[in-house]
Amino acid sequence: MRLHIAGKKTVPNIFFGHFETGLFQNRFLRPLSVVFYITGRQTPHPHIHVSVTRGGLYVKHGVWRSLFFKKKAVEEIWRGAVIRLLRGSYERVSPGTLPGLGHILDEHQWRRYLKAQYGQHWKVHFAKKTRGAWHSVKYLGRYLKRPPVSASRLRHYAGGAVVHHYLDHRTGKHKRQTLSQEEMIGRYISHVPPRHFKMVRYSGFLANGMRGSLLPKVYKALEMTVREKPKRPGFAVLMKGFLGTDPYQCILCKGRLRFAGAMAGEHATKMLSDRLHQMAKKRWLRMSELDRCA
Repeated sequence: MRLHIAGKKTVPNIFFGHFETGLFQNRFLRPLSVVFYITGRQTPHPHIHVSVTRGGLYVKHGVWRSLFFKKKAVEEIWRGAVIRLLRGSYERVSPGTLPGLGHILDEHQWRRYLKAQYGQHWKVHFAKKTRGAWHSVKYLGRYLKRPPVSASRLRHYAGGAVVHHYLDHRTGKHKRQTLSQEEMIGRYISHVPPRHFKMVRYSGFLANGMRGSLLPKVYKALEMTVREKPKRPGFAVLMKGFLGTDPYQCILCKGRLRFAGAMAGEHATKMLSDRLHQMAKKRWLRMSELDRCA
């Protein structure tokens, strides 16, 4: 089950804490992974995805029990968490400078405005249960690893304006847009998280301090076979899979390379030029020997 929620950049800390406390109620322990990312083709739109199992580990007896979130209760928890966060962040938010909130002149008006939000309906989307962990990982991976604008969407760039196409979800049609270099770079930067910001957080028996002792109990309760940890691939395997290039293959003769030593302080282009010069010299000496033999 995935929980799809829109919010602000500063929300995850409070939001994560509210769900984390709910995981330990009734002596049940269930995993929780929170993924935070920014999407939106025209304007940045922060999102939070919560992925949680439809069950939990009963720690006392070591058995697995089915558990579910109640949508109405989750909406109330989420609304309260956001309002409490914003109530204590008046100076940081500066609501009077935001579009549509110019009438808020002081913190008292800000608190009164937030109090009125308790009467509003806050939409929390509950997605359908996925068929396995791989589907959740694949879905979330698109937002975590893929660039905000793929190279295939760029139509024209010659040192000036950038032309790209995008899908307008309101009309369902593809449109073209022309942006200056500064505007395009600004849109890319808006998708870059702050330094040391954790985009993926874990709780329950997936937390770093608990998974070592609790995961074996989860495997036992679900009668699952513990998977062996895969060996960490080397750089050559990663490079070949990502770039399609074998680093141990010579770019000139296509033969297999053998490590003979390392050189530091020289640029790769110079090393390649020296190597080509040595090959040309050997070829010239070989031709001279053939001429003398003839």
